[in-house]
Amino acid sequence: MKTKMILIAGLTILFGAGVLWFAPGVSAADKSADIKVLYYTCPMHPSVKEEKPGDCPICGMHLVPVYNAPKDSRTNAPATGKTNSPAIMSCCGMAGKCP
Repeated sequence: MKTKMILIAGLTILFGAGVLWFAPGVSAADKSADIKVLYYTCPMHPSVKEEKPGDCPICGMHLVPVYNAPKDSRTNAPATGKTNSPAIMSCCGMAGKCP
């Protein structure tokens, strides 16, 4: 019984390693080749744009990099369509009671 459990565990580990080894994917070098830093900006003052990292001249916070979006990445762009309908506004507490 103990031998069977060890054999099953060993085969499971080998199978999992084989799947990970031969799984298709994009290498880290390919991913980093497409992403470039466009500029550095302040999280609190997006109007501040600098070419090099440093501190915000207005508040002193560290500037964060803004990257170009790779062609196949998803963005955080707002969804299309009307999002401020009365039903949505009422259910989120912005106007009156929920219907």
